[in-house]
Amino acid sequence: MTKRTIPDTATVVAAKDLLASEFGSEFVILNLQDGVYYGLEDVGARLWTLLQRLVAVATMRDVLVSEYDVDPGRCQRDLLALLTELASRGLVEVREAV
Repeated sequence: MTKRTIPDTATVVAAKDLLASEFGSEFVILNLQDGVYYGLEDVGARLWTLLQRLVAVATMRDVLVSEYDVDPGRCQRDLLALLTELASRGLVEVREAV
């Protein structure tokens, strides 16, 4: 299966049919569709808070770069990798601009 690239102009939001709980600096997420638990820590947990409303990939990157000491290029690569993984597991919905 080929993984598609998520463009900067796409918007992303947490999927429905999830239960998420915050435990300190971590989020534990239960996907009600497959019954699997997932965990996000640190920057991933911060990203999860951003995903509670529909937000553009570029906006997420800019927020993370402003809050963490990270190179924008590396942030972009890591963000796209994580969003692709979350999408493949049904945890986020990616809506590409038309």
